[in-house]
Amino acid sequence: MAVCDAGETVASTLRALRFDGAQGVAQAVAGLVAAWNADGVVVGVPVTAAGQGRGERRVAAVVAALRRVLTVTVETADERGTTRAAEELLAEAGVPRSRWPDLVDSLAARLILDRHLAARGAPGPVRPASGR
Repeated sequence: MAVCDAGETVASTLRALRFDGAQGVAQAVAGLVAAWNADGVVVGVPVTAAGQGRGERRVAAVVAALRRVLTVTVETADERGTTRAAEELLAEAGVPRSRWPDLVDSLAARLILDRHLAARGAPGPVRPASGR
């Protein structure tokens, strides 16, 4: 899970949700949407060459449940490469591999959100000014 500020400039990780069936996930996300006063949800979709992998079917069920439960927009985004990118970031930061299982999914969610916001033309992360 990840969230961003109202200005869509800073995305932050939240603890990953445990899969408790599509309806269970939808209810948990509904609680987070209310708690964070979110105006939309982006769901990362695993994409296989055949387009009908187990993960894709599971995510499609979650998206359908979210759309039944939520009144905010529910969009999907390609999540290809985000787990690997998250693992690379953790390795570069020197995070011990023993901690990766607790961090990688949330970091991948942040990367998905960052990509989604960039594709929408959001301002993006605030960067320090250059000294030149």
